[in-house]
Amino acid sequence: MSRFSLLLVLLLSLNSKAQSTFKYQDFIQSSNAKEKATIALELGNYYHRFCIDSLNTLGVTLKELYALENDPFVRAVYQKLLGGFDMKKGFVQEGLKMLKSSRSFFLNQGDNTLISEAFNETGQCYLLLSDFKKAKENFNSSIKFGADAQDKTLEYMAMINLAQCHYLGGDTISAQVFTRSYLTKALKANKFEAAANAYSFLGQMALDQKNHSLAIQYFDKQRTYADKTRAPFTVSRAKNNLAISFFLKGDFKQTLRLFTEVLEERKQQGVISYLCDAYLNMGNFHFENKNHETANIYIDSSIFLSKNNGLISNHIEALETRLEFDVSPNLKSEIKELKEKQKFFLEEQRKQRDVKSAIKINHSSLSTWPWYVYMIFVLIPFVSLLFFRSNLSDKR
Repeated sequence: MSRFSLLLVLLLSLNSKAQSTFKYQDFIQSSNAKEKATIALELGNYYHRFCIDSLNTLGVTLKELYALENDPFVRAVYQKLLGGFDMKKGFVQEGLKMLKSSRSFFLNQGDNTLISEAFNETGQCYLLLSDFKKAKENFNSSIKFGADAQDKTLEYMAMINLAQCHYLGGDTISAQVFTRSYLTKALKANKFEAAANAYSFLGQMALDQKNHSLAIQYFDKQRTYADKTRAPFTVSRAKNNLAISFFLKGDFKQTLRLFTEVLEERKQQGVISYLCDAYLNMGNFHFENKNHETANIYIDSSIFLSKNNGLISNHIEALETRLEFDVSPNLKSEIKELKEKQKFFLEEQRKQRDVKSAIKINHSSLSTWPWYVYMIFVLIPFVSLLFFRSNLSDKR
């Protein structure tokens, strides 16, 4: 049971958007540094939810561009993207350092939207580090600047994060007060996804208190407002949460119905990591109901998809689920190797982006050399080499 519950932890998209007006192709094709960075900002908010590794791709590209252009806005954006990537991947201290640096730039620029986002992200870092005092300070600052921003969603996100901060710090009453305040504002502004997130968090708190009936009520409300967004991922997440509550209450018929719906929806949505989770949820459900043969089919599907798409985290999660009823040494060894590979890959990924930037900086510094330095050290030796090869071929 514990494995099943852990798999289905409810995670809010605390700093992301359901969709972007830009596509990655727009980012690639843009030739203007500032425009490229602006596109990356919006894509980054989207990637926070659906494709975290793409944050690294965007950030590295902008970091290389900064080495050539030396534009402080480009630097602030790449620091924001790479800082967010590091935070999500567990390098919280490293991520916090970059996010604070980008925040300083946005503060000087006076853009309330970017300032609110920046404080929200640094707050999340402090939350992950269990520094609740600093997390609260940052979330309160995010709320302050978000209130003056054009996009009121920023204020709402900071409020729900502040509620989570109080909850994780052991203050359930304050968490509920902030969540309900957040919910009231969201409903008044017809921000349906924000309202869905509020009910999701209320449902999570009810689950933690083992009040399954109340959790079902909250998650049903989440689904109601998720339906109003007409955003497929938001709807599937609400159904998934509702399925958890029915399962924990013992209503397996409703659980199976909802998990089956989510699985079919995930197939249509095309995000492989989410589809892996959906298969694994079905596998866990059947395993808990002693349908081991059926459970194996779904778990194998999750293993196959995650392995063939290079999704190491999903692959590890699927294998650890299999470990619940297959304690073979080979499986344990495979999981250990994958975790080591994951750690190595993340460290190398972070090293490579620094190496690439250093190479770009060296290349860009060439452009500052005087023309006569080129003549002495580059052009003359090159011409001499060609002349030498020409004479050598004539002799042959």
